[in-house]
Amino acid sequence: MKTLLFSTLMVTLILTLTSFAVHAQISPDELMLYYSFDEDAVENGEVVDLSGNENNGFMRGANLNFVDGKVNGALQFPGAATDYIAVQNLHYADLFAEITIAVWIKTAARGMIASWDRSEFYRFSAGDDQLGNLTKIAFDVCCPISDWHGDTEVTDDAWHHIVATFNAETKRIYVDGELDAEQATDTTDKRLGKAVTRYGFIGIGSEATAFNGGVGPSWAFNGLMDEFLIFHRAISEDEVTTLVNAS
Repeated sequence: MKTLLFSTLMVTLILTLTSFAVHAQISPDELMLYYSFDEDAVENGEVVDLSGNENNGFMRGANLNFVDGKVNGALQFPGAATDYIAVQNLHYADLFAEITIAVWIKTAARGMIASWDRSEFYRFSAGDDQLGNLTKIAFDVCCPISDWHGDTEVTDDAWHHIVATFNAETKRIYVDGELDAEQATDTTDKRLGKAVTRYGFIGIGSEATAFNGGVGPSWAFNGLMDEFLIFHRAISEDEVTTLVNAS
């Protein structure tokens, strides 16, 4: 099973592949959630959070399947509104300053990757229901609502590594280790969100005011996800590169 090994000064992210290990220097600061989507990282119907923060993912529905992935195993989502992951513990109740979401995806259709409610915090998707975008990475944030997407098609049924970062100055989208789009942060006070409670989902939209609560919108992810991470900081371009190269 892949693990994250931390030292006090610098972390070495060790992804153990079938025949070798890749070492990538990545700071552990503010790593909030890490799902490897390996089948042996599941306990009692929950995807284990390998960050150590116990933000495990409850697997909703009967059609989420573990398959061969980009790095060992991956999770296959069927594109049904009944089949997704409800994230435990990691929720928002106030504005916050920085975030990164990173994941490998393989899909041929528009679909939600992760959502903590676009109207209240953020959502991250392949395609979107705004701006006529059906094929590019969307990173929609609040507040005010700012719908925005990259320039590269990712719904071509090939593996792509995608990253979104946000801080007080800039929000960025990376595709396959390359900067795909960049825009100045335009929220009211350079932070994300509202002073309301929202829980999140992987693979479907969120309107959840409590764990495993209401979903929406319901255009679900149809395809594979691997190596899903959330940091509560904007990781550097060098760190994005090392995540890609660690596959």
